[in-house]
Amino acid sequence: MEALKQWFADYTARFITGEEEDDRNIVLKQKHTRRVCRESLFLADCLGLDSKQTAIAETAALFHDIGRFEQYRRFNTFVDDQSVDHALLGHETIEKEKCLNHLPPDDLDLIKRVVLYHNRAFLPENETDECLFYSRLLRDADKLDIWYVVTSYYAELGTKRNRTLELGLPDTPGISEKVYDSLMKHQVVLKDDLQNLNDFKLLQMGWVFDLNFTPSIGRLADKGYLRLIRHTLPREPRIDQVYKGITQYMDEKTQNN
Repeated sequence: MEALKQWFADYTARFITGEEEDDRNIVLKQKHTRRVCRESLFLADCLGLDSKQTAIAETAALFHDIGRFEQYRRFNTFVDDQSVDHALLGHETIEKEKCLNHLPPDDLDLIKRVVLYHNRAFLPENETDECLFYSRLLRDADKLDIWYVVTSYYAELGTKRNRTLELGLPDTPGISEKVYDSLMKHQVVLKDDLQNLNDFKLLQMGWVFDLNFTPSIGRLADKGYLRLIRHTLPREPRIDQVYKGITQYMDEKTQNN
């Protein structure tokens, strides 16, 4: 793992250009990756994984966003819809760089598939249980840190803005009906339904419905990320209803397990 982490540091350092805003976004992804590795280790411990399973989970976490760096260099954005599928680019980067070719072929293939699937709206149904397990673990770890990233950003919103993190959405009043309906049904919000920054914040809150493991929900509750997002949203009855429904869902999930 130490050798892989050094490779990651050396590879991503190539994308530092000296341009302040660009470098800030590259460093943001470097730090995000390292924190997702830590979240993966936390979940691996909670789920009782052995040393090899833990190493696979951590390696998938280390490489899950490796495509982000080339994506930003080419397109100056992290928005896949405006550039390229960063997971697919990550899969291609692992193959091109041959950075994991020393691993057993089965492990290499497994990790590449987990990287490829980590950002999909839905996991493929025709995959192995092993691949789906690691994919779910990575997706939970990824979300846990994305919540950290966005809440840290919202706390600084009065001093600086990062349109990349906001997906270029307008900061207009209200929320869309489709977003509200999805969350009241305990469904993950679709990106196509987003109309403004309030919708995007609600989408982030609704990620809780896509968490796969009870320790992930417990971790989210302990960190208080959803409460922090709620504080950045306007006081509106529909938003209050959504937040109440989400907190009740989390309580039920953690109390019943």
